[in-house]
Amino acid sequence: MGNILIVDDNPAILKYIEDILESSGHTIVKCADGMSAIDAVHSDSFDLVVSDLAMPGMDGFELVSEIRVLYPEIPIVIITGVGGVDEAVTAIKKGASDFVIKPFQPQEFKVKVEQNLEHYRLRKEIERLKRERSAAGGVSIVGEGPAMKKLRATMKQVAKSNAPVIIFGESGTGKELVARAIHEESERREKPFLPVDCSALSETIIESELFGHVRGAFTGADRTKKGLFEEANGGTVFLDEIGNLTWQTQSKLLRFLQEREIKPVGSSKVMKINVRIISATNVNLRKEIENGTFREDLFYRLSGIELVVPPLRDRVDDIPHLAEHFIHKYSRDLGKKINFIEDEALDILKRRTWNGNVRELEHLIEYALVLESRDRIEAGTILHILPEGREGAGVSASFEPDLTRAVAFFEKGHIERVIDLARNNKAKAARLLGISRSVLYEKMKKYHIE
Repeated sequence: MGNILIVDDNPAILKYIEDILESSGHTIVKCADGMSAIDAVHSDSFDLVVSDLAMPGMDGFELVSEIRVLYPEIPIVIITGVGGVDEAVTAIKKGASDFVIKPFQPQEFKVKVEQNLEHYRLRKEIERLKRERSAAGGVSIVGEGPAMKKLRATMKQVAKSNAPVIIFGESGTGKELVARAIHEESERREKPFLPVDCSALSETIIESELFGHVRGAFTGADRTKKGLFEEANGGTVFLDEIGNLTWQTQSKLLRFLQEREIKPVGSSKVMKINVRIISATNVNLRKEIENGTFREDLFYRLSGIELVVPPLRDRVDDIPHLAEHFIHKYSRDLGKKINFIEDEALDILKRRTWNGNVRELEHLIEYALVLESRDRIEAGTILHILPEGREGAGVSASFEPDLTRAVAFFEKGHIERVIDLARNNKAKAARLLGISRSVLYEKMKKYHIE
């Protein structure tokens, strides 16, 4: 889901757009004029801006120009009245990404928003992967224990093949990293690696996103768009959380895997596509097949080779290596000269169950680096972040025996500490917590966090 800024001097229009987008699960921030919108983009991180053109003071043209100077990557959808196509074209020349003409239907507007959000996410992901590859000189799978050594050896063999791969593992274990490493070891390494979060694509847009569409294929399709399979031609497509696909989408994916060809929505032209499919899931697909929620024929198409990424609790000897890796990864970005983590701190980390796996450890180390003022991460810093790590310290007066209330108590306190650490920047806080902004706002509402 996206964090979207709406700018319009008409309160009724603001409310109308807010209702449309919140029904899709997006987080909405509203501004009644251009100057307050500029202040908003300075203080928060947005995935999309929707703005009217005709506004008093700073109009939509000026707003587009200002945002483009500050944040050239954020997509901007301009709203204009009937007969305002020329104005919309001018706005696009100034840097707007798209436009919609009033009056518009909710579904038409949703499609337009989802298209621009998905393009933005894809560009960000490609840029992130390029930065990581440039900085690290490739993909690194950290771990020296028997399980990880075996996994790395299997991955090298798998990379030589073009067979589909399915990766099993709990959330946060690093399934996407494994998929990317396989791609980097393969002959497809010079071609794109495009990850797709199947849980984030709604049923209404997934066919268009995967297979593309032609202009006029549906309401709001004002230009031809390549699908992700075509964009990745010659490379690898990583389908994350494959178990979340609906039955209808599973059928379309199965057809593609059988024929290795796509037909964009609204087109009669069929294109042959050469991509390797690597998929991943944190659910038991065989059980889902028994329950009738996942197609057995699709499963066998996807599972030419099966890999399992072990949870962190089964590879605790790798925690020192992972901690060192994350210290080096984030110290430079944070401007810190921190070289290592104390043994006592590592002992605390090794005693945790790590339900969030490697991702949880990564965010914890980043958080500790932010707090630490010395040349190492100390046990006290870890205990400050994880007070429940004080095993054997006795039961405090605030001890809560009920598990549900204890978890809620800890979660509320932890979220408050991270928001404070992020200086009330919700986007930064959500990233440190490893959750989406929409989930963060839901938890803030649940725990009455201001």
